Amino acid sequence: MVVEDCKLALICKRFYIIDETSLVHMSNVLFWQKENGATYMKYKWGKGLLVCSAIVITACFGLGFSQQKEQKITADTTSNEGYQLSQTYPLSEKDADFDSSLVTNQIRKFTSYRGQGSLLVKTNDPRAFKMYVNGDKITTRIAGNSWQNIDISRFTRNGSNDLQVSQINDNSQAKMEVKVPYPVLKDKSRSYSYNDNFRLIDQLINSEIKHGFTSAQLVVTKNGNIIKSSAYGRVNSYDQQGKRLKNTAKVTPNTLYDLASNTKMYATNYAVQKLVADGKLNIDQKVNEFFPDFKDGKDDQIKGKNDLTVKEILQHQAGFPADPQYHNRNYDPNDPDKPKPNANEKLYTQDRNKVMSKIIATPLEYKPGTKTMYSDVDYMLLGFIVEKITGQRLDKYMSETYYQPLNLQHTTFQPLEHGFAKNQVAATELNGNTRDGAIDFDNIRKNTIQGEVHDEKAYYAMGGVSGHAGLFTNARDLAVLTQITMNKGGYGDQSFFDEDTNDQFVKPKDTNSSYGLGWRREGHLLYSWAFSPLSDSSTVGHTGWTGTLTVIDPVNHMSVVLLTNTKNSKVVDNKKDPNDFYGNHFLTGQYGMVSTLAFDSDRKNNSEANDSKLIDMVNSKYSYMKANEKDQVKADYDQLSSMLDVIKERRGHYEMRQYAHSKQFNKIQKFLADK
Repeated sequence: MVVEDCKLALICKRFYIIDETSLVHMSNVLFWQKENGATYMKYKWGKGLLVCSAIVITACFGLGFSQQKEQKITADTTSNEGYQLSQTYPLSEKDADFDSSLVTNQIRKFTSYRGQGSLLVKTNDPRAFKMYVNGDKITTRIAGNSWQNIDISRFTRNGSNDLQVSQINDNSQAKMEVKVPYPVLKDKSRSYSYNDNFRLIDQLINSEIKHGFTSAQLVVTKNGNIIKSSAYGRVNSYDQQGKRLKNTAKVTPNTLYDLASNTKMYATNYAVQKLVADGKLNIDQKVNEFFPDFKDGKDDQIKGKNDLTVKEILQHQAGFPADPQYHNRNYDPNDPDKPKPNANEKLYTQDRNKVMSKIIATPLEYKPGTKTMYSDVDYMLLGFIVEKITGQRLDKYMSETYYQPLNLQHTTFQPLEHGFAKNQVAATELNGNTRDGAIDFDNIRKNTIQGEVHDEKAYYAMGGVSGHAGLFTNARDLAVLTQITMNKGGYGDQSFFDEDTNDQFVKPKDTNSSYGLGWRREGHLLYSWAFSPLSDSSTVGHTGWTGTLTVIDPVNHMSVVLLTNTKNSKVVDNKKDPNDFYGNHFLTGQYGMVSTLAFDSDRKNNSEANDSKLIDMVNSKYSYMKANEKDQVKADYDQLSSMLDVIKERRGHYEMRQYAHSKQFNKIQKFLADK
């Protein structure tokens, strides 16, 4: 029945309000429900149900209602370590962390996001303590001597949060244990389905695919929520002659991509960071502490291996050449574009067991510490150091230490050997590693690469598992891995490294702020071409040669994961530049367009600003092509055409209609028609 007066108030007992939509009683459940524009409350009464209008609540307040916020409790027997905060209260003066300032012993900080968060609590005397989150009192009734999970989502804020646990009586035996899990990602992408920035990203990527681009996955997170998750294109876009394929499998959110150099971060760097946090590795240790044979040769022109440290390797200042091509017997380091029979015989191997000896034999190009030069060799060596310390191959160590505990079912090295079929993996180069016939070496692959790592050193010399390349994953799994850094070391109830270790690795290098320890950094617009000029200077991440990008902004609590396979396309001109692939000429594969629109997505209605962006992009591309003859290849014409199609698609907007009838638009159309 529906009661419109206050008579029901006479039978009210004591209730506690949880939030605007629900209330809790010790034995009965009272909750709000909106029907036909009016708000009612439903109250369980034995086997029946009484329904009354919200006006009754006013009367009930006079009979003992508490307006204080109460949190839901669910039993939780979990007591394993692996939390961002694990503390027993009160701190004794004998505890190492005890501070004579006293109030500091009660307060700790933790990372969370608005609308998320929980505490695991266990105490032998619930009345002895009071708890507060960001100054709000936790009013939950706590049972003694059992773990309980307390929902604190009403009190949390984005970023740093405060927990206060104060003992309020003199029970010297009272103890309270508190554990705080790390944040986990929640899927809120539907709430952003009408966001014009994401609509524009979809329009641009889909139009580029229509005009010749390959494929992509995109996941964007903000404040602990997935706000964009999309897949585009097909897993294999072209046959080996460069003809467009129309019937191959579509990319799905589960499709795996070859991460290329993003492997360095989400395999090797994470392994190193955990070993450092666990005290098993010191970055100031010398390499020859792990490999005694790693030392300068008598005839080495440039010396420095004897004193080379792990830190210098992480900073890409170890002295190694960028790409010595261990897999290629005919590679000539003195003239890389012209192979010469047996020119690389001293360093050549396609046997993983011999690669370490070849790294030791590799001549240094500069004295370690005197300059910065990005090198794959650095991370091949770091991978071997991880294997030496752990006694496990890198892929097995990372699977057991990170990927399995996080339940990342689409993250692996060598996917074809771990239950994945080719059509579940985005393909890369069309004609093996030949650059459409321009390159040849022993055992070179000539068929389309799909399900195997594209990188030559990783595949031929390292058997598919290397510290610099070889990891496959999808954007959703990778978003979880990026969140570990956002959370400063963990995810859920899994802790991998502490906040101090995280800070040590992401802080800028003294001589080049675009580098941390392994991580690439935004610095002061030094990496904005990929990370976006809208990202904070503390932003870290990496790129991968196959077309992958990760961006982690700890200030704006935002990450971008963009996975593409730009190399799954023809080489534009393998005589002029065998590494210039058709897919590289599209904005999606150049990263900055996607990352910038993603970072700019927090505005409710940005369509007019986006129309202006698009017009400027079209005009800039046209002017750039006109000024640079080398950028007037078919791929550039196709990319420009794709943007004109997006303008036509958005002609419902006033500014788009005006531009579509302008002289400039007609001039560009004629430029394309005359190509």
